[in-house]
Amino acid sequence: MWSAAAVMSPRHHRLVVTFAFSILAASCASGPAGSSTTAASAGATVLAALAIAPVSRITFEVELGGFATRGEIVHPQAGSVHGDGPFPLVLLVCGNGPHDMDVTLPGPDGTVRLFAQIADTLAARGFAVARYNKRFVTGPGKFDARFWREQSTLTFTKDAGKVLDAVLAIPVCDPARVVLYGWSEGTAVSAQLATERADIKALVLQGAVGLPYRDMVRGWIADVGVPYAQGPDGGAITATDLAGALRGKGGMVAKLSASFFADPATAFSKTPAVSPLLDVNHDGELDAVTEVPGSIDVIVDYAFSKNGNCYIYAEGRTVPTVTEQASKLGMPVLILQGENDASTPARGGQALAAALVAAGNAHTTLRLLPALGHTLGPAASLIDDAGRAPSEATLVPIAEWLGDALSR
Repeated sequence: MWSAAAVMSPRHHRLVVTFAFSILAASCASGPAGSSTTAASAGATVLAALAIAPVSRITFEVELGGFATRGEIVHPQAGSVHGDGPFPLVLLVCGNGPHDMDVTLPGPDGTVRLFAQIADTLAARGFAVARYNKRFVTGPGKFDARFWREQSTLTFTKDAGKVLDAVLAIPVCDPARVVLYGWSEGTAVSAQLATERADIKALVLQGAVGLPYRDMVRGWIADVGVPYAQGPDGGAITATDLAGALRGKGGMVAKLSASFFADPATAFSKTPAVSPLLDVNHDGELDAVTEVPGSIDVIVDYAFSKNGNCYIYAEGRTVPTVTEQASKLGMPVLILQGENDASTPARGGQALAAALVAAGNAHTTLRLLPALGHTLGPAASLIDDAGRAPSEATLVPIAEWLGDALSR
């Protein structure tokens, strides 16, 4: 699952939260002093396009310890305009959830294969791009129960390191030019791995984990779920409001966040009721002033408890946020921030850019992309962020930035 998501089990009233701190969130007119900030429309090409070559593919397998994962390297064909290789290596590191190597997502306009699209775009422009199935994942929507029992960002960091070592042994990859490209949770994993190794020359961070984990979870509930559940009047959350929201045109985060406020037994029925667990005065609605703020606190607290899926990010159980690691990241860093990312707020990317610059990183680039969402695809608002595919014109400038960063 690509998005921030939470549901209460009708049988057990158990809150389960899954979310991917993801790519491209948000916007301001200028970045912190010392950084490079680019505001660009989704269709803009910042620099002249790189030469395009046909690509070749290499499959590989890596033993992660109790699980052998499959992956693929996409690279320019030998003898093309980009030469015979070896080529700069870009390792893609995915976000939260049981993602396959393509990061296959159910977009409203059809299936999105986010990492496959990114890999093909970069490879045609001169890079060897590696991606892999996450631990215990065998394909789109195919994984075993160990994933949920054993998931850990600490383990995922070790896994990424093992994959990186394996692909660096393949001659098409240049060990002198290595880039980590993290998406969502993968930004924190990539940053952690970069602090542990001396061979990482650049980082690309899409929808970086820039804020404390709890603040991020609270943000998408308060900033997306609440206004969507309230409806146009912005008042109390009623059963009628919930019915309209859950059957409406909101994106994944908006709908699932709205469902938090419904009775777990009726959340996905035709006639949802307000959750009695959150309706303190039992009047059948959640008051915007006296009950909604407290409801958010209850949801977030449960999410980070031992029974919640955000327990993976509880204090002492996870790698630090990227902002917390900023002082250790001296290589060029590209932060991609979509304006209407419902999972990762704009202020997170801005906080990270400011922290990097304050730590002395003179090669920090914050790109603010209006009207884009969590997957770099179009999103008219936070509520509309529904996991659409990015355009090639959005992805090509990443290749251009990488070419510049690796030439320094």
